[in-house]
Amino acid sequence: MKPCLNQDTLRTTPDEKFLRIAKRTGFESIEFTMDKVESMLKERRLRSVTRQLHQEGLHVASINGPENFNLLSDRAFSEILERTDRIVQAAREFDCGLLIPVPTISENTVTEQTSIARTASALSRMAERYGEEIKLGLEFLGMKQCSINNLHAALATVESVDKPNVGLVLDSFHLYLSGSETSDVGHLNPRQVFLVHVNDAEAGDRRRLTDANRLFPGEGVIDLNEFNSELRKIGYDNRVSLELLRPAYWEQDAEQVAAKGRESLRRTFEI
Repeated sequence: MKPCLNQDTLRTTPDEKFLRIAKRTGFESIEFTMDKVESMLKERRLRSVTRQLHQEGLHVASINGPENFNLLSDRAFSEILERTDRIVQAAREFDCGLLIPVPTISENTVTEQTSIARTASALSRMAERYGEEIKLGLEFLGMKQCSINNLHAALATVESVDKPNVGLVLDSFHLYLSGSETSDVGHLNPRQVFLVHVNDAEAGDRRRLTDANRLFPGEGVIDLNEFNSELRKIGYDNRVSLELLRPAYWEQDAEQVAAKGRESLRRTFEI
């Protein structure tokens, strides 16, 4: 497995400083977020960021997004595709081959089967549009309001699409929130798992936990040893990305947060 740093771990840190910190603290790759890449494009900083990536020797493992892509009207989905087209061009500039679509959080009552069907349809259209050079890693969110909110539904969606460039991104926090069994990870085909996000969680009612309750790996209640074991059981050897998304960490020294996070990956995942 290979250590990776998600941009949302240091959300308030400027892009250039984020890359320097990632390099200094021992990460081999990073993940950008879609909104940050859109800002790079708007401000015409894409080439300078690409140069810095080369100078630091960092690989862009993914761009996180688009979000809320799957339960849209035709018009709204077309707008998402137009935004994603620009992100795909940036991904090619970065030599990045993975986007991470995130399902809609909706208060509307939609059955799981309907959500699976509509999500699969949207992913299929995107997969055909961008071709096999761009993979789409569906990341389910574990809260009840998310339209794809557990491993079973996410896997059913991916298998319904049945394309080699559509797979899963697993997140230990959302796996925990969803109540999905960690042991189910050990039954996945490793080719279906494109990337893994890791984090821990505070104790409490899972239905009430939010990103603000995320913790460094090893500091919370998630059994990351079992998660690591199940990933290794299937032969997963790709990137394990620290994604904390805890606003309290954004107020701390960014390099200290990254360094502590890197050490937590060494302890919990032996990487």
